Amino acid sequence: MRQLALQIQNAAPRTLENFVCGRNAEVVHALKQAVEAPQRDTLITLWGPPGSGKTHLVEAMEGALQAAGRAPGLVRGRTLPTPESLQARVLLIDDVDCLNAVAAEAVFHAWNRLRDRGGVLICTAQDAPAALPLAAELSSRLAWGALFRLHPLDDQEKLLALQARATVEGIPIAEEALRYLLSRWPRDLPSLMSALTLLDGLSLSSKRAITIPLIRDFLLTQAGDTTLEPLCD
Repeated sequence: MRQLALQIQNAAPRTLENFVCGRNAEVVHALKQAVEAPQRDTLITLWGPPGSGKTHLVEAMEGALQAAGRAPGLVRGRTLPTPESLQARVLLIDDVDCLNAVAAEAVFHAWNRLRDRGGVLICTAQDAPAALPLAAELSSRLAWGALFRLHPLDDQEKLLALQARATVEGIPIAEEALRYLLSRWPRDLPSLMSALTLLDGLSLSSKRAITIPLIRDFLLTQAGDTTLEPLCD
C-alpha cells in the first residue's frame, strides 16, 4: 500500500483576519486589542481541544505583533525557551501545558518580569489553568488573567474555512467535493487543510480536476483498498 505523507503546508500565512471565528469572535477581538491597544500587564490564556485553532492564533499574533513593530518572544511547549524569547516585552507560549518543570519555572519568572515592565503574556493550552499539570505558582498566575475557551468549528464552519483556504491558494474545488472530503476524512481542521493541500498537488501531478472521483482515489490510496470500497459516481 502506498500512502502520501501528510504535511501541513501553509502557503497562506495564518492571520487574525483569515481565522474562521465560529463561536470564537470574542477571542479574536481580545487578541486584536492586545496588538492595537495593549493594556499593561496583559495576561491571556486560550484553551481548547486539539484542532480548535490555538496554534493558528499564536502564529497570527506573532505576525501581527511583528508588523506592529513589537517583536514577540515565541515559546513552543515541547521545547526549551531561549533566553532571548523570555526577555521580550510580549511573550507567546503555544502549549503551555507541555512545558517541563524547568521551562515552566523560567516562564513563571519571565511573567513576573513582564508584570514589572507592563508586558504581555499570551498562552495556549488544552485545559483551563486550574486543570493544567503545571506547578501551582504558574497555574495560579495564569488563572489571574483573561481566560478564553476556544470552541471547535462545526461542519458548516469547517466547510467555510476550507473554501476560504481554497480561494486564497487558488485551488479550484466545488462545494460538493469539499463536503465529500469532510464526510470521509478526519474532521479536525489541520488534517482537512493538509488533505486539501495534498489534493491540490495530486490534481496538478495527475492533470485531473479535484472532483469526487479524484478524492475517492486519494482516500483509497491513504487507507488501502481493504478499508474503503469504491463508490459509484
